[in-house]
Amino acid sequence: MLIKSYNILIVEDEFINAQFMEQVLVELGHNVVSNVKNAESAIRITKNNHIDFIFMDINLEGSIDGISCAKILNRDKYIPIIYITAFKDSDILEEAMDTNIYGYLVKPFDKKDIKITLAVAIKQIAKRKNNQNNQNKSKSINLGNSYIYDKETKTLCVKDIPINLTMKESEILYILCSCINKNVSYDILENHVWRDKNISISTIRDTVLRLRKKAPQLDINNIIGVGYCLKNA
Repeated sequence: MLIKSYNILIVEDEFINAQFMEQVLVELGHNVVSNVKNAESAIRITKNNHIDFIFMDINLEGSIDGISCAKILNRDKYIPIIYITAFKDSDILEEAMDTNIYGYLVKPFDKKDIKITLAVAIKQIAKRKNNQNNQNKSKSINLGNSYIYDKETKTLCVKDIPINLTMKESEILYILCSCINKNVSYDILENHVWRDKNISISTIRDTVLRLRKKAPQLDINNIIGVGYCLKNA
């Protein structure tokens, strides 16, 4: 059973191959958005349509070949490419590695070749998305009470709504989140947030107080005589 139907663009200047591929992909349950012969048409189609995969002939009619076409498309969109070639040329395929290559078909090919090549490409896309999701999750910290902190952007959100912090408040929170559930001394905060400036402990306390007012449900504990500790619930 087909789990998902994908929008596919075929860029092939050999009529018989193009029609055969379209027939097979439709039989597999996918949507062939268009079947074009040259790079110019492919570029136009991708501007006006959502395309999940492109079956791209390397040797196209016209002044732009398949690899050059893919490079042009890469400038604006990330579209996985499955190349079609008449021969398995290592130099050509090496050049194709600079594009979003997710497989290739060597002519002549049959229904099974198309099905397997696309299936492998779909698995690669799923793996890539999963890795991206895991990477994004690793950069976010759940602080409890609907607070999520993104260490990469240094953004604190509550129920997906960003909280407006000053630079000093943001830097203090970043250090506390980097040392979650650990004591952070006044000296560390002074050196990392105010750097070369000599400040009093009261300045740090005032900044933390403002941070607490903006995010009252954050579990920021004052360790008397030491500093602060941010705990995630």
